Amino acid sequence: MELITWGYFGLFGGAFLSATLIPFPSEGLLIGFFELNYPIWTCIIIATIGNTLGGLTNYLIGRFGSSETMLKRFKLDENRLSKWNSRSDKWGHWLGLLAWIPIIGDPMLVALGFFKTRFWPLFFTVLIGKLLRYMVLAWIFLGVFT
Repeated sequence: MELITWGYFGLFGGAFLSATLIPFPSEGLLIGFFELNYPIWTCIIIATIGNTLGGLTNYLIGRFGSSETMLKRFKLDENRLSKWNSRSDKWGHWLGLLAWIPIIGDPMLVALGFFKTRFWPLFFTVLIGKLLRYMVLAWIFLGVFT
């Protein structure tokens, strides 16, 4: 992984990319940094910030992107649109806690942007969800929080 040679910039960039609609495994990159004995908390914080900002990029695409393009790109018919709208109305920014989940997290943030979920509450729930994911990863891989 060449990103490791870029140090923390590589970790940030890899975590950012993995949270966008571009598939990239940030977990493997973070484990690589752990293996190279980088400070655990520094890595967790940098990966969390990069991954959160990458996820919020998806939100901004949904919020400010063309409605027609969004509907075509994500193949949203009236039925799917109605489902996402009801989820957004019911759960709103709390869905940000699930933004780390592969496959559904990225498009979910686009949908939350499309339905204009309030930014700051969403920002904090996305941040918390992604931080917890990386902490659990460190705990599983290194056993550091026991």
